[in-house]
Amino acid sequence: MRAWTIGLLLGFSIATAACNKGQPEQKAGPITRQDIAWREGDVDDAFTEARETGKPVLLYWGAKWCPPCNQLKTTLFKDPEFITETRLFVPVYLDGDSKGAQAWGERFNITGYPSVIILRPDHSEITRLSSASAATALADTLRIAAKRTKSSDLLLKTARQDPARLSPEDWRLLANFEWQNDPRHFADPATAAPILDRLAAVAPDPALKRRFTLLALSVASKPDGSGKAMLSPADQQRLTTILPPILASYAEVKANRQELSLLTAPLIAGIADPAQRDALGAQLIAALDHVYADSSLPLPDRLATVQAEIDLGKAKTGAVPSSVLAKVRERAAWADRTAKDPAVRQSLISNAGDLLDAAGDNAGARKLLEAEIPRAASPFYYMLDLAGLAEDGGDKKAAITWSQRAYEAAQGPATRIQWAIAWSNTILRLAPSDKAEIERSANAVITELGKSPDSYYQRTRIKIAAWGKALKAWSNQHQGDAVLQHIEQKMATVCATQGAAQTSCKGWLQTA
Repeated sequence: MRAWTIGLLLGFSIATAACNKGQPEQKAGPITRQDIAWREGDVDDAFTEARETGKPVLLYWGAKWCPPCNQLKTTLFKDPEFITETRLFVPVYLDGDSKGAQAWGERFNITGYPSVIILRPDHSEITRLSSASAATALADTLRIAAKRTKSSDLLLKTARQDPARLSPEDWRLLANFEWQNDPRHFADPATAAPILDRLAAVAPDPALKRRFTLLALSVASKPDGSGKAMLSPADQQRLTTILPPILASYAEVKANRQELSLLTAPLIAGIADPAQRDALGAQLIAALDHVYADSSLPLPDRLATVQAEIDLGKAKTGAVPSSVLAKVRERAAWADRTAKDPAVRQSLISNAGDLLDAAGDNAGARKLLEAEIPRAASPFYYMLDLAGLAEDGGDKKAAITWSQRAYEAAQGPATRIQWAIAWSNTILRLAPSDKAEIERSANAVITELGKSPDSYYQRTRIKIAAWGKALKAWSNQHQGDAVLQHIEQKMATVCATQGAAQTSCKGWLQTA
């Protein structure tokens, strides 16, 4: 099943525009962008307007099927304060399946949905926003960014070289910066840690010092196979110094709830002292239970809190305790019962399935997702999840069937390419001796790419390169040279339709 990651659950970096030239358009429906005057035109038109008006561009890149995108649409994008602040910008929405969307993703170094970036009229980036913050904090970020002339490059340079020169507005932007999801500045997220350490050392108030320290530890520490972060004694000391005050303040717990829900359990598990480790784990669970009980917060944020308890249990004993499994089941049932709006369900039910599976209830996760398919706006998303669940449960035939069904049901040109790749990869893993099916699924990828001339960019390019690597490995292990040659020949024909991306497309296997 898909890994529950920051990029998927709450990640939020930004990207691009929409599809309908002319006046801004507001639309209603189950998944809506109502009230924000999203420009339904191309990105070039948006930047032209930005140059004429002097306004920055607010770029949002998403997809209809994407759970965290739907979370934004039902929470932040309906927040009155956020909507008011967007009037200081040229707000642009681009669905990842729209024409040219992947090329803009390439230009702005964005790979995941959803993404949110604020840019000046000359295309230079002001900041990337973090959805870990509350909507009011993001509205505050917009107010600052609307008047900014300093680029994010210059801001990060100052943070690296002389953080004492940062202004109060700089600090507010950096506190909400997307440290976990900015490949333009941090191809390896761990390279952000030294900057965060410097910021923590000179931050103007204790809460900021603690936030930057927690971020630095989170991005620099890699969990081992048991789910424990590998912390030096000095880092253990830093963690045990800053974490209790964070957990004692509900304001800080809310501000750091993304990191506390998804990243802090492995850090705690990496503490050498068992008594200290258990005490901090108990404090973390209590603080996150408070978040779960806070009805003012978005449902996905509240549901995510139980992930830390799963991680702590696995790190301690290698298995999730029965009491935690019962808690996960209870909260999954709560999510299923509480989420009424289709967009809210799209942002929540897949995550509930992930939690059930992570807690050891593979059957419960399958039952939840299978029940959701008939009423889902994007059932193919759940079908791919079901393929992963079947694979986790050892049912290879069901995994292949679900992955094929997911591809066949998928909608949108970029999405269909991605889902065809998922089907092909499933067969490569689970039925490597079935060369006919491997070639058939590979042909599906090539056919979908051929339907979208000049689209071999960013997300599509990255996915195909990874798929090519898997094909090469399969060919080497299973005498698949003849099949791979057929695939290469067909890809060469399609690559000739890729316009400016023709050269990179032709090198798809060489870069794999």
